[in-house]
Amino acid sequence: MAKIEFAWELGAGTGHVTTLLPIAAAMKARGHEVRFFLRDLSAGADLEGAKAIPREGAPIWTGPPTVDAPLNFGEILLNFGYHHAPQHMALVDAWRERLKNSQAVVANVAPAAHLAALTLGIPSFEISQGFHAPPPGMPSAPLRHWEPAPRARLEASDRRVLEVINTVLSHYGAPPLATLGDLFAGRLMLLTYPELDIYPERGPSDYYGITDSGEGTAAPAWPEGPGPRLFAYLYSYFKGLDPLLAAIAARKLPALVFCRGIDPKLKEKYAGSSIFFSVDAMAVSRVLPQSDMVVCHASHQMTAQALLAGKPMLLLPTQLEQFLIMRRLVRFGAGLGIAPEVPDADYASALAALEANRGYAEKARDFARRYAGHSREAALATMIARVEAALR
Repeated sequence: MAKIEFAWELGAGTGHVTTLLPIAAAMKARGHEVRFFLRDLSAGADLEGAKAIPREGAPIWTGPPTVDAPLNFGEILLNFGYHHAPQHMALVDAWRERLKNSQAVVANVAPAAHLAALTLGIPSFEISQGFHAPPPGMPSAPLRHWEPAPRARLEASDRRVLEVINTVLSHYGAPPLATLGDLFAGRLMLLTYPELDIYPERGPSDYYGITDSGEGTAAPAWPEGPGPRLFAYLYSYFKGLDPLLAAIAARKLPALVFCRGIDPKLKEKYAGSSIFFSVDAMAVSRVLPQSDMVVCHASHQMTAQALLAGKPMLLLPTQLEQFLIMRRLVRFGAGLGIAPEVPDADYASALAALEANRGYAEKARDFARRYAGHSREAALATMIARVEAALR
């Protein structure tokens, strides 16, 4: 059996672990030795099956960002140590040290791990929802389609990153990259759907859809209330959390809410309302089918799960990737979204519109019907087979 490492380098949140956990658990069950290298050691530690996978801290660059509001993937990498060859060499060397006795790497947003694998001659795979895996092209595509993106600036950032990356690859005798998207060529497994891919220009690709993700175990009884049932997965640091909860309570929507680290005073404020706060992470696959609508922050996995369950959504993104997913969902017509910078957001009106306009629910059901024949188990099996074939 092989030693397989599961790597996460860039980004934040539990979603990176929920993406990697199913294939890591499946590989472990097949007798392989597996291990997590995680940017945040605490992320996803409470998910079912997560404790069975050893975890260590991932090598990461912690310096200050160099680009405000990055326009493309190249500018994102400039903010994570890909702007200076000696610093990047140190990052890749740290990954090489951790991977030197491994037979394969499976990553979710860990470009330096892929580069280390290239220099070591071991196979690596990127399991991605697409945001951090642009299609090949020079320059990598702009992310903020609604803002000017001067081609000269995009090319300059990509060329600067490529020069740094290729300096490191050349040092170890590995072939250079022509574009940033080439880093993922032949190793990308897209866990998304064309409707949610934030690069619509990607063209025909191997879309695996989502697999069953790591999830909690709680499935509380629904609270009483006259309105439609609402399932909410929220962040405690979301600035609009209090007014959002107030809008839910005012409409008397029976709501199951999971919010890690919520302020006890805020939780107490809504005691006795139609809102039930789950202390433990919920079993999304069991709770979603019982709900009528979903409110979340547009993480890819939650958005896709809600669509596959045919549930309309109110998406409240907190960062760029979530905002782009929100735009794709709104364009598809399966829900509404409120941008992070909107002042005095009217959550009550958004919830009322989501409830009143049946078109949102119908579009969500369209998505569910479109992918009703998609087998998550088959997708996972295909991914496992692809990794094991590379081992052979």
